[in-house]
Amino acid sequence: MDQVTAQTALLRTILYLDPDRFEGVGAVPGRILRAVGVLGVREGDRVLEIGCGRGVAAALVCAGLVGGRILGIDRSGTAIEAARQRNADHVAAGRADFRTVALEDVDLTGETFDKIFAINVNLFWVRLPTAELDLIRGLLRPGGTFLLCYEPPTAAKATELAETLTPVLAEHGFLVAASTTSTSTGASVLCLSARPR
Repeated sequence: MDQVTAQTALLRTILYLDPDRFEGVGAVPGRILRAVGVLGVREGDRVLEIGCGRGVAAALVCAGLVGGRILGIDRSGTAIEAARQRNADHVAAGRADFRTVALEDVDLTGETFDKIFAINVNLFWVRLPTAELDLIRGLLRPGGTFLLCYEPPTAAKATELAETLTPVLAEHGFLVAASTTSTSTGASVLCLSARPR
């Protein structure tokens, strides 16, 4: 499958949720659809998902991976087992791997990623994530992107999160672009796309 075909299939899945293509994924929350759409997976990308949960986003990312790979990490062993089951074909094909580990404890010596993302992972806004952001900067390949997406309870909270996180990311050497959109249910989704300076 070439890159254009893979991207077309991914867009079709995101826009129309083709049930035949993602049997077993189930209903996909709007925040995950938005995050995967903004992530913009390309041919050969190496992707890291922080807090991958049960692997719903990973299943969508794998649809766009041609010659690439995703690693999902989560501190919950139960969630990781569910992610492995949901993505069993992708794991068997070598497109996906899942590990039970917290970001602060992960050993990724010698690995780098084109894209790193996290959806609704609170560690980046409940405290100063200096060690984690330093780790992420070191894991990103040149030109790589770090994407944070949140679905807060209100649009006002989305604005507050953007105003809190943007300077923190900037202080740690990232150029940040923030965008807020609404899902089909009217929920606000904040995405912060950050690139090392």
